[in-house]
Amino acid sequence: MAEGLEMMSSRVPAVATVVAIILISLYSVYTVDGVIASNAPPTVVFTLGTSYRDVTYCNSQEMDVYVPNATATRPLPLVIYVHGGGLTSGDKDDISPVFLNTLASAGYVVASINYHLAPLYKFPAQIQDFKCAIRYLRGNAHTYGVNGSEVFAFGTSSGGELVAIAALTGPHSVFDIGPYLNESSSLTAAVDMFGPTDLTSWASYSDTLRVFGNNQADLVLASPTHYVVKNAPPILIIQGVNDTQVPMSQSMELYNDLKAAGDQTQLVLVQNMGHMFAQVGSKPFSPNLAQIGQDLVNYYRGYGVSG
Repeated sequence: MAEGLEMMSSRVPAVATVVAIILISLYSVYTVDGVIASNAPPTVVFTLGTSYRDVTYCNSQEMDVYVPNATATRPLPLVIYVHGGGLTSGDKDDISPVFLNTLASAGYVVASINYHLAPLYKFPAQIQDFKCAIRYLRGNAHTYGVNGSEVFAFGTSSGGELVAIAALTGPHSVFDIGPYLNESSSLTAAVDMFGPTDLTSWASYSDTLRVFGNNQADLVLASPTHYVVKNAPPILIIQGVNDTQVPMSQSMELYNDLKAAGDQTQLVLVQNMGHMFAQVGSKPFSPNLAQIGQDLVNYYRGYGVSG
């Protein structure tokens, strides 16, 4: 038995070398149509078309781009997802498969982005990244078969906050820095899912030092309500009635401000839902995730070029 163990241990380095080579091969970087991507095992399963994963944009961050195969016309409208996490955490893999598949099935290219996170990178690094991602995707529209005239977005929690800011600050703003400045960072329409909208009135917000450092004035600049103007892009707001982390009053404030300015907006209140789609109580969401996903499609179609 000892001899057998000795023979087995002597083979470990060779086996380990082979495994390492296989792993390096599996996780290697490759180029598709000039786009740098990774063939690492995906954490988000997408069977409706082609996935471009870990695409580097604006020389710093990564995004995944999902291009559906079965579509009626091309180029296709684009939807960008911005994850939540209080601007301090989260990842592009956080995208809901329900929303991804619903949008792709309806003929939308979907991009899910990463962005710089606090506390290492203070605000406004996050909105600067998102604005750059919009410009990058317009600048590379031919690669993904995207119609640059139809660029939509949705975000959850702080991602919803960034989406609303991007929509309200228009095609060129102080947040537009870096590459692709000849491209617009505007949005055709946006969906804010339970994102904070006025950090100056959010009594329970306690992460100011990590996100803003000593620049407490940036609490205003990080508040979508600060940018509300007439003729802003349409914004759909989705809010859980039972959300205690980002209270309903935040969504109501943005909704009321947009209505007062004469802007196109809708507010969907989801019963039995807490923050980040957490179920509260024994009853299911109303509307449920599938219905919310269809709400996204219907909203984008209502304001898209093709209608």
